[in-house]
Amino acid sequence: MRDVAASFLEAQGWNGVAIQPIAGDLSQRSYFRLSRKGETAVLMDAGDDRGSVRPFLKMTAWLRQAGLSAPEILGADVDNALLLLEDLGPVPASGMMSDRHARTEVLDACIEILLAIRNAPPPPLHCPGAGKLCEWTRLADEHYPGADSGALDEFRVALKDILASLLATGCTVSLRDFHADNLMPLPHRKGVARLGLLDYQDAFLTHPVYDLVSLLTDARVALPSAVRTRHVEKYASVSGDGLVALQTAFAAFSAQRNLRILGIFHRAARDLGKPHHLAKVPRVYRCLMEATEHEVFRDVRKILRAGLPAPDMAA
Repeated sequence: MRDVAASFLEAQGWNGVAIQPIAGDLSQRSYFRLSRKGETAVLMDAGDDRGSVRPFLKMTAWLRQAGLSAPEILGADVDNALLLLEDLGPVPASGMMSDRHARTEVLDACIEILLAIRNAPPPPLHCPGAGKLCEWTRLADEHYPGADSGALDEFRVALKDILASLLATGCTVSLRDFHADNLMPLPHRKGVARLGLLDYQDAFLTHPVYDLVSLLTDARVALPSAVRTRHVEKYASVSGDGLVALQTAFAAFSAQRNLRILGIFHRAARDLGKPHHLAKVPRVYRCLMEATEHEVFRDVRKILRAGLPAPDMAA
């Protein structure tokens, strides 16, 4: 922990407490759980990722105003990229997903949260167009073993047209990394507040299906295809979206997101020395292939598969 972080904690009245590192993911941010006499808090040290602090603070205020359980900000030193946060608990919702009943409760709560976010007036955020969303998938060309950029470019031409048509119907706030590891069960809270939210500093505006895709094609959790289908149908029912249109949007954004993630996981292994996500690559690949089974990809699914060989690992 940096010396400046120790000084920050002393200024906040949290000096001399028990400090335990919390496992991070692929970002440069570090997290620590602080404990004293039955009370806990979390220190976020963004380090070199100091540009994420102000967006995190902005989104925290917006989410809390919407009645959602973003962590309370207990202290902040923006110049040194340090935040003292409410501790939403040590066990994410991913620990509940192997139990069928608990999984249904989590996914149903998530749909309520996504609709609350969708219906709240959005803050000013970046809204990437179809071209930018497709450009982000070039991480697969650069890092996925055996990727054929020519074939992927041909696939992206079709994907861009599909995404552009979908984005024309309207955008809403996406937390972007909306998955079970970033959702914290809060059983003492009710309604949309019963799951705590983490890791939303990269929020942007996009199609409302984006975070539903993030949730239901999460690389960290093995969800049966039937569960995805059922909850897409449930979201359509409660949102009033047409099911056929929503299924098309889900397939398109699943293709975009999972193609990009294939590149992210391989880049993390090669460039960041973080290979632990490689075991999840087959699951991501299967979600990508499942997405291209949709009729909207009928003319390019073979092109994608030719340009993106299947991984040779088992998940």
